[in-house]
Amino acid sequence: MLSNLEIRPAQVADIPDLMTLEKASFTTDRISRRSFGYFIRKGHCSLVVAYENGQLAGYALVLYRNGTQLARLYSIAVSDAFRGRGVAQQLLTEMEQLATQELCLFMRLEVRVDNQAAINLYQKLKFRPIGRVEGYYEDGGDALQMERTLRPTKLGKIPNLRYQQNTDFTCGPASLMMAMHKLDAGYNMSMEEEIQIWREATTIFMTSGHGGCSGFGLALSAWRRGFKVHLYVNQTSVPFINSVRDPQKKVVIEQVHKHFVSQLQDTDVDVHYQPLTLSKLDDYLGQGAVLVSLISMWRLTRDKAPHWVLVAGADQNCVSITDPERDYESWQTEMDFTNVPVSREEFIKMASFGRDRLTSTLVLYR
Repeated sequence: MLSNLEIRPAQVADIPDLMTLEKASFTTDRISRRSFGYFIRKGHCSLVVAYENGQLAGYALVLYRNGTQLARLYSIAVSDAFRGRGVAQQLLTEMEQLATQELCLFMRLEVRVDNQAAINLYQKLKFRPIGRVEGYYEDGGDALQMERTLRPTKLGKIPNLRYQQNTDFTCGPASLMMAMHKLDAGYNMSMEEEIQIWREATTIFMTSGHGGCSGFGLALSAWRRGFKVHLYVNQTSVPFINSVRDPQKKVVIEQVHKHFVSQLQDTDVDVHYQPLTLSKLDDYLGQGAVLVSLISMWRLTRDKAPHWVLVAGADQNCVSITDPERDYESWQTEMDFTNVPVSREEFIKMASFGRDRLTSTLVLYR
């Protein structure tokens, strides 16, 4: 270990040194000068540098996702002149402390499967493998996904399961398919099934473009596939009707909703016109149920669109969600959307859409 190593937040003046180290360390997937500037000036991240006697020994970059308690080690590099002297370990220890200060529960990373030295270091620091991504790197190399628990939690024991929606308007079907597959491993998730559920459950109109799905329509789709369903919705009014302005469209969306309600009367789906409380959510998860919840994307992306997610688990501090979203920022990966911890207080705010504060949650049993 270097006793006189100075570790501090990166500054704009460090960018030339960072670029030199980046070019020396990586042949592909390099961070650009512009990106370093963005991360330093306004990125939701921790970018730290390690200097000894005016020489850059290494850097590490950890990204945070808005509204969540998840950290991801995006990049770490050590100068050849400082290898084997504990720089990487000191940087990682610093990043874990910073992520803990951000109240993060997990730190995740990707590492090349053939980089055994790095894998050994991560394992020494209590990272564990959680998955593998084929062709992750620009040169076609595979990545090993790893995770470290930063604070005591039960959420790390949740198996990874994620289906990425194929269109901008099928988050509901994608989330419902994940829930059904979690209850029945033999249930086949496919684009054909995704579109079929959307056709069954769509409200026809919502905001702009293709219509999304209401909880009533999704409940019917799950019931038709042999699942026991409870639907919690806090309003008796027509969902999403205020998201369209055209009077004729309002008539259509109202008729679709009435048809859903009429069909549900001929099923054993339990409809509760009340919000699902966190204590009830805990009870259902404890009984082995799987939940699908409507959220507002505002808390995550500052987009006011409604969005469906899988509720993968919960503990006394957080709710874990899996998001089927397909539109990633350039620095995001699937790990930023799978089993993502959200504080219980944040989840309550997130699971409320629009001016009417609509809440809608499906509870599924086999």
